[in-house]
Amino acid sequence: MKVIAIDMDGTLLGNVHEVTAENAKAVKEAQQLGVNVVIATGRDEKEARSPLKQAGIICPTITVNGAQVRDEDGNVLSSYPLLKEKTRHVFDVLLTNDIYFELYTNHGTVTDNYDKAIQAIIDFFHAANPAQDINTMQQFAKERFETGAISLVASYDELLEQEDTEILKVLAFSKDEEKLSKTRAQLHDIDGLAVSASAPDNIEITHKQAQKGLAVTAFAERLGISMDEVMVIGDSFNDVSMFKVAGYKVAMGNAEQAIKDLADFISKSNDEDGVAFAIRQKLSHMSR
Repeated sequence: MKVIAIDMDGTLLGNVHEVTAENAKAVKEAQQLGVNVVIATGRDEKEARSPLKQAGIICPTITVNGAQVRDEDGNVLSSYPLLKEKTRHVFDVLLTNDIYFELYTNHGTVTDNYDKAIQAIIDFFHAANPAQDINTMQQFAKERFETGAISLVASYDELLEQEDTEILKVLAFSKDEEKLSKTRAQLHDIDGLAVSASAPDNIEITHKQAQKGLAVTAFAERLGISMDEVMVIGDSFNDVSMFKVAGYKVAMGNAEQAIKDLADFISKSNDEDGVAFAIRQKLSHMSR
């Protein structure tokens, strides 16, 4: 393997939302052997880079599901924001169906409802780890505002009118499965969009070119590397596009069953250093 693309939440990050020590060590081991490691996440650059920096991992990033690709120094290599007329159409669909949503922009992630933003992140992490203490999840959700990972705005429409603002992703949440299913179907009818999910109760909407699989392919091509020499590691539906193009696919032990069905190898869970286990398994085969 010459490239390893790794998802973050539910994959590289443990259940306390940090890169585990063994995962960080294994990533660096791969890099020392000349493997190009790239992070491929639905997070924006700020929320992606923070845990990487804490773990001492320096590498390129594919963020917002592929809407932005940056080199290891944070320089933007490519960007695919949503067209504003498409964004307005998305707003209409979500508002008509009474679906709460947040915006990922070139200036950061924003919400127009503080309480719903807090509840959405709690629900997201509870789905990934139901045993986690609710007070811990609440504190983490509040810290996102305190650190500027997400900001409160008065109006999405006003934000959209700003010439220097680009919408990279719309992230919608609902616990109502029927409502989500109806909304997904309506969004799929809009040309030029990529519609995926990072959890059962959300919808991620990006430009059709903003997909992890397309970004990983472009990353490998930039290095002159065949997709047969690319390994991807993930756990959820927004990783499917990577699994469709990579030569070797690893699903986490905690992955959705649909992701496991696409995998060549099923690793341990994200809270059992599953990324480190998968990387070392592959590196040991390479060294034979």
